[in-house]
Amino acid sequence: MTVLKDIFVSTSAVRPGAVAITLTEFDQRRYLRLIDARGETIRAVVAELKDALGLSTALDAGCGVGFFAQILQECGLSVGAFDGRMENILEARKRFPEIPFEQGDVESPGILALGAFDLTLCFGLLYHLENPMLAIRHLRALTGKGLLLESMCIPGNSAGMVWREEPAAADQSLTDIALYPSEACLVKMLYRAGFAAVYRVAELPDHDDFRETPLHARRRTVLFAAAVPARVAGCEKIDEPRGAPDPWSKTAASKDGASIAGRIWQFLQRPRRAQYVSLAYRARRVFPEMPIPLRLPFGAWWLAQKSALDDDLIHDGFEEAEIAFVEMLLQPGMTVVDAGANHGLYTLLASKRVGRSGRVIAFEPSPRERKRLRRHLWVNRCKNVNVQSCALGDERRQARRAYYFGVVETGDPCGSARSAHPAVGVCGARDDRFFDARGLLLVCADGEPQSAAYFHTSQDV
Repeated sequence: MTVLKDIFVSTSAVRPGAVAITLTEFDQRRYLRLIDARGETIRAVVAELKDALGLSTALDAGCGVGFFAQILQECGLSVGAFDGRMENILEARKRFPEIPFEQGDVESPGILALGAFDLTLCFGLLYHLENPMLAIRHLRALTGKGLLLESMCIPGNSAGMVWREEPAAADQSLTDIALYPSEACLVKMLYRAGFAAVYRVAELPDHDDFRETPLHARRRTVLFAAAVPARVAGCEKIDEPRGAPDPWSKTAASKDGASIAGRIWQFLQRPRRAQYVSLAYRARRVFPEMPIPLRLPFGAWWLAQKSALDDDLIHDGFEEAEIAFVEMLLQPGMTVVDAGANHGLYTLLASKRVGRSGRVIAFEPSPRERKRLRRHLWVNRCKNVNVQSCALGDERRQARRAYYFGVVETGDPCGSARSAHPAVGVCGARDDRFFDARGLLLVCADGEPQSAAYFHTSQDV
């Protein structure tokens, strides 16, 4: 299920019954993947808790724009919700008008006026706070039977916190500082706030943030804190951690793998690709502009730099389904047009698949992108590719376009900051300088309508 079911964004015509919404930080693709994964866990755990504890009411603390409050309602609970930002509350009310949303600060004693609820849900909030212990005490006062808590947690076995500065963004702290706890610290705070038992959810959400990978430690956890001890399927009890009697002692040996031998052992346990990437990143500390050579799944070499596209390719996560689909269509001897070739990912794929008897025509008007494209073609010895420095459109003309520069937080591979660019040529429809009467396969990965318009009158594509 998608979290945006039955909600549609529009500035003009909206179908009857749909809701026009404002896109927020929480509607970005990277967020939606995390929200969907956490939503499935909420459904599974709440279904068990509802039967075991007899839940009927729930409170979503730090509700954002209301995704999890809606899930709690779908689980059959009477739901209330609050968030510290009024803009989130207004958007949540618009999206889910049947749920009461209120503005409130979990660190303020005034939040206790909301009353008590059988279940309190607190996902993605605690690590954005200056005073997480105070917030947990308030959550305990709002909780009748149990608190379902999800949080980022720093790695390590000790009960500690890391003080971090947070950027001024709609999905971050209300201030510019926050305390990120370890999982052991979360457990200890929950016990000290008055919960009788704390459990770890055994089956964590299906997302990389909830598991250790070759490149990072587990970033998040999901805990359930009960007002009275209970048996809940899928949850394992955690005892309150005990601190070292003398944290200043120099005699205790390191047991967390921080020694050189321990780090070498951890490195050798990683897959070979992860070892290679780790060494390459270390080399970049000395040579910041060094590209990282990567072997792509279809056999071509890629020189990864520092764009979001490069980062995705390093971790095998860029448009896997789209690449597989295009690869299925390509046949030896074909003529392929890559409209907006960028750095050449689909150009390389087409060149490899159509072979010496085929040809690829790559259109890329941006000089910066075209430079990397030609470098990739040279490294892979692609002799069947013709690079054109113009764009495609429905008529031949000169046009001034803006190109993306830099890298963005949202993972857009093109970047974010627009910069003026000199005028470029636009190749008009059915320009015989490039195409003959043979059939063509048009690859337009970014969906540029101008490129599609170039071929709209052709029966050969």
